Amino acid sequence: MAFTIPDKGEGQNDLQSVLFQEHVDILMAGQQGVDCVLSGLAVSAQSTPDMTVAVAKGSVLSNGIMYAVAAANGTITAADGTNPRLDLVVITSAGAIAVRAGTAAASPKPPVRTANDVVIAIVYVPASDTTIGTAQITDARVSSQKPITIAESTTEASTNTSTSAVTVMTVTIPDGLFLSGSILRARIWGNYLANNSTPTFTLTISYGGTTIFTDATGATTNDADRGAWSVQFDLIAQGNADQALSGRVGFQTPAGKTAPTTGIAGDLAAATDIQAEIMGAAIAVDSDAADRILLVTWTMSVSHADNEVLTSGYTLELVA
Repeated sequence: MAFTIPDKGEGQNDLQSVLFQEHVDILMAGQQGVDCVLSGLAVSAQSTPDMTVAVAKGSVLSNGIMYAVAAANGTITAADGTNPRLDLVVITSAGAIAVRAGTAAASPKPPVRTANDVVIAIVYVPASDTTIGTAQITDARVSSQKPITIAESTTEASTNTSTSAVTVMTVTIPDGLFLSGSILRARIWGNYLANNSTPTFTLTISYGGTTIFTDATGATTNDADRGAWSVQFDLIAQGNADQALSGRVGFQTPAGKTAPTTGIAGDLAAATDIQAEIMGAAIAVDSDAADRILLVTWTMSVSHADNEVLTSGYTLELVA
């Protein structure tokens, strides 16, 4: 993907070589990672040209929120009979393909974007045009520098009285984003309460419905004081359909503990905390065939109001 402005003589018309304020705004929003392209979304002319353009599948961040976008067409409205115009092909703040038509004029300029549009192409529409050709389309896709946060949560959520898997992170990874050579880095944190019938806590990490890691703690000791936990891992795409995982789990001692002098959880005097390196079994989920879900859960073995998993938040970065 490459934002570009054609040199004179490269496009269909030298108007495409003019640097407009809208170009600068598109670049700034993209480089800052606010409204940017994460993958794909190349815009091209149809094999049998008409007044539509073909948009490839891909993904964006719009106002920092990730959207998967399926391949589809964008429709260019009828050309003016007298003057040319410049249109923007965008992904909207709802993750949809749209075309923002410019105003026809002897010397037109691109329209102003709607808030948090991710611009993917600028299309030159000459007077009385009936087909859109390749030379009329200028690539306007801008990607941010990596690493970039593609999902996050700072909302606390707690679950008790359950032996079902408790979701602590779930993120839909768009089709075509997590391909060979890519790395996703997750960090998740929270605390737990184990004060009835010595439950165990099982951590499970899955991608695309396939479990890549799962394991349980030992039996806990009934204790009204809370223990802190954290999960950090890299999910590595060794191929489009070849994933591996490496990370670390922190789980404050399953044995009896005391509360911190100030805070919710964290007994610094404990000597038996779990600080475990983890590695996932190799899996083969095709990340270029469909959207895939990255899911992390804790499961308690005993259902009781005094056994609880609390998630404080998570971040997920696209590292490479």
